[in-house]
Formats: sequence, structure tokens, C-alpha cells
Amino acid sequence: MNGKTKSKKSRIGDILVELGYLSQDQLQKALQESKRTGVMLGEVLTRLGWITEEQLNTALGIQSGAQLLDTKRVSVDSGVLKMVPHEFAREHELLPFGLQENSLQVALSNPFDVVARDKLKSLTGKKIIPYIAPREWITGSIEYYYKTAAHIDEEIEEIVRRDLAGDSDATAEGNITRLVDLIIAKGLSLGASDIHIDPDEQLVRIYFRMDGVLHQKYLLPKKFHSGLVTRIKVMSGIPLGDAHVPHDGRVQYDAKVRKIDIRVSTFPSHLGEMVVMRLLIKAEAVGSFERLGMTKKTIDQVTSAIYRPHGLVLITGPTGSGKTTTVYTVLLKINRSEINIMAIEDPIEYVIPTVRQSAVNPKAGFTFANALRAALRQDPDVIMVGEVRDKETAELALRASITGHLVISTLHANEAAGAVPRLLDMGVLPTVLASSLVLVVAQRLVRRLCPDCIELYSPSAEEKEVFLSNGLEAPSELARTTGCDLCHNTGFKGRIGIFEIMMVSKEIEELIIGNASRSKIEEVAVSQGMEKMFVDGLRKVAQKLTSLSEIRRVAV
Repeated sequence: MNGKTKSKKSRIGDILVELGYLSQDQLQKALQESKRTGVMLGEVLTRLGWITEEQLNTALGIQSGAQLLDTKRVSVDSGVLKMVPHEFAREHELLPFGLQENSLQVALSNPFDVVARDKLKSLTGKKIIPYIAPREWITGSIEYYYKTAAHIDEEIEEIVRRDLAGDSDATAEGNITRLVDLIIAKGLSLGASDIHIDPDEQLVRIYFRMDGVLHQKYLLPKKFHSGLVTRIKVMSGIPLGDAHVPHDGRVQYDAKVRKIDIRVSTFPSHLGEMVVMRLLIKAEAVGSFERLGMTKKTIDQVTSAIYRPHGLVLITGPTGSGKTTTVYTVLLKINRSEINIMAIEDPIEYVIPTVRQSAVNPKAGFTFANALRAALRQDPDVIMVGEVRDKETAELALRASITGHLVISTLHANEAAGAVPRLLDMGVLPTVLASSLVLVVAQRLVRRLCPDCIELYSPSAEEKEVFLSNGLEAPSELARTTGCDLCHNTGFKGRIGIFEIMMVSKEIEELIIGNASRSKIEEVAVSQGMEKMFVDGLRKVAQKLTSLSEIRRVAV
């Protein structure tokens, strides 16, 4: 919000005028109509077509202090819905959609309904974080999530029951289409990133990846497999022909309350084609390094690098480690009107105002390398390259960082020090890399302990020793979870990053020029203060954010 905009005590009409959405003459006419009819001013203005509902919500957000909800990106947590009865949500026109640090995030059409907010706080025992959303979206979402989504399991079970009962229509085209819709809807309601359809000897197994871990949800009779694969191929534009080679496709799917992109991949097996649907939920604008899970020391190191006028900053980790979210947080941090930031992405996952963003299109010849080459002719100050995948892109990125540009990119490498041999293996010159590389962030995502079923316990001698052997004080108590409805009985809810930051010192530059091993570079970085990712994870275990077993799962 603009810091000069009037406070939340200002009248809504004055705010609309100040924002430039309304003229003073229109405001006076609307006020007269509101007084004559008794209809609220905002409703009068939208009926007249002088402002949009989005503009009204922006003004209401400024006046009330509530945030605007991006309904195109919001992911509604089905576990959170269980905390608020359907009738309460419908009566007060509100939709709980998530938890943020044990506070309930709620969409409301009327942000000034303090009675509803107080009742909700009393009902859930949570602090309420209000968001403004259009009334039509809230009422439609209440209908969808409390009715349609809540009965997905029952509807799938009914289709399977009919098949087992010998109903020949159970696997008919209409039911298969409905079954695919139900499976996708279930994935969205669970917050899944991927849906796996795996054929077995007699069954089809349906898995959902939630918070980075696969969970088997449905077992269907094998006869459903062919129909499911065919339907998904048709949706995503994959040819129905050769089932013995892999295929890739894409579809924009209408999920009633939102549209999402789904990337589809098929792979042949001796039991039939396997299918993975990746639900491309648009990235969240996290907006702060603290929310990513960075410590003050880490934030200071990253900040010092990203405000440099030139150099290469790399974010590394495997697929699904949160690199894209970190990159967007960096861009949001440095974004200001006096610098030209250009971003080359695959795909664009979050639109940032004033950042010049382009999506690569390899089929049309618009690769990362070609896009980067063209971007350098656009007078950029900062260039974000979605990923360094090959020698050409790496060399161009390094050249740009040497010639007065700050370059931010991602790279597949397991540790911070591992970025160096990874780039050298691509064929870049050690001297060029040494003079360009400023900082490497390595990261993973670990699952957060569910705040609703957490319990404290005294750590064992073995657990204490893990802390002591890594140079940390052993905590007197740790946390674990039992599983509940909120976390779908997994014991975890959401994820947080663990990080490893390597600052490129003069000594490390010399090691790069000398083509030193990853282990030697890491040894020197640690001696200069770099904290290993596992140690950062242990700190989060001590803070009761996650578990020791979770850190061991991703960071050993």
C-alpha cells in the first residue's frame, strides 16, 4: 500500500478519490444516491459502473487494514475448513483458507464485521488475519469446498462400488471424466503439488504429493486405468497413439473456483502407462526472508550480495526445494523503480509489478541462452535467469555479471560448494567463475510440525548427542506431533526452508582458479563461518518448528 494513503479512519469515498478511481463530482452524486436510497456507497458506485469491485476492495483494504486476497493464487486448506462449521461460514460470508504461524487466515466480503471476527476467534482459539475477497468468490468457494470437495471420497467410492457390483456404466466415458475431475479436485483440496496414477497387477494406485512426501490415497480396480489415461491425454493434448514412449502435455484446468495449469507426463511401464500431473499453483509472494526460514545472519549475508551492482548470485538445490520462491523473494526485496530488472523464466509463476518478465519457449527457439542474449540489449541492471542448464547459458550469465550486471539464477547442486564443480563441468573458465561468483545459497524444504497436535517431550541421549556433535547446545525439550484432522493425520503442516550460505572470499576464489575439489572448497567455507544446512536444520528442531527425523530425511 502507498504509505501516503489516508488512514483506516478515512471515509471510503475520499480514499477512492485519492487513489484516482473516482472523481470528486462522481463521489458527490453517488453520496446523494446513497442517501436517497439507503444503499451503501460502495454498492452504489459499483452499480453505476464507476468503480470495479476490485477497486472497491482495494479501498476497503486501506480503510480497514485488511489485506487483499489474490483469489487466482490462493490455495484453500481443507484441514483448516474443519475448524469452522459450514453454517457459520455461510452466515457470516467468510472462508477460512490457511494458517500462518498458528493464526487463521480468513477471507471476508466485509472486513468491518468485527462481530464475525470475534466469534471466529472464540470458536477456533486462533488469532484472525483478515483478507478481503469478492462476495461472489466467497459464496462460491463456500459451496464448493464445504459441499463438493467435502464429498469427493464418497463420490469416488460410489463409482468404484458400482463397478464392483457389475454396473457396466461405471467405467463409461462420463464417469471416467467425473473421476478425473474428482481426483484433481482432491489434489487441490489437499494442497498437493503432484498427482501420481500408477498401474499395478490388479489395481490402479492414486498418490498425492503433499509437503514433498507421497501419500497413497485411492486404490481403484485395474479396469479404470485405460480410461483414466485416455481422458488425461485428451485433456492435455497428448496423442492417443504410442503408449510405449513417454509423452508430455499441458492443460489449463477450470477448477470451478479457480483456473490452474497442469503439466502432464506419461511414462511406459510393463504394467501400463504411469501418469504424473503436476499442479502448477502460482507461486506465493512470500515477501520476507524471515518467512522463508532464514536467520538474521543468513539474511545479512544474502542482502549484502543482492544489493551489489554486479556479480552472480546462485540459489541451488534439487527440484522441489523452494528455489523459485527464494528467487521471487529476492526480486521483491530489490525491486524499485530506479533499476531495470529483467526476468527470464520457465514458466512465469508470479507477476511482479515493474519487473520485465518473459517466459522461455524452446520450441520457438526462445531458450534461456537466446533470451539472456537479447535481454542484455535491453539496458538491464539486474537479470534473473530461471535456471542455468547448459554451458551457453552459464557463460552468458557470467559475462553479464562481469560487465556490470547483477545476475540471479538457480542451479541444480546439492551443496553450496557443489555449485562450483557443477559450473566447471559445464565448461566455464575457472578464472571467469572466480571473478563473477559472489554468493551461493543451498536450500531444502522441511515439513513444519502441525501446530494443532504438537506435544513436548524430553530428548533422548542420542538426540542430545546429535546437537552436541554439531557444535550446538542440546535442548532440554523437543516437539513431536500425534496427527489430527488439520494435518490429515500426517503430523506436519506446511514447510520451511533450511539454508547453507557460501560467501565467495579471496581464498575461495583462489581455490576455484586452482580447480579445487568440492570438499576442499566446503572445508574453507566452513572455516570462514559457513554453517552447514544440517546445522541450520537442527536450530529449527530446537525451535520446535520441525523434527530431527525430518531434518535427517532431507539434509543428510
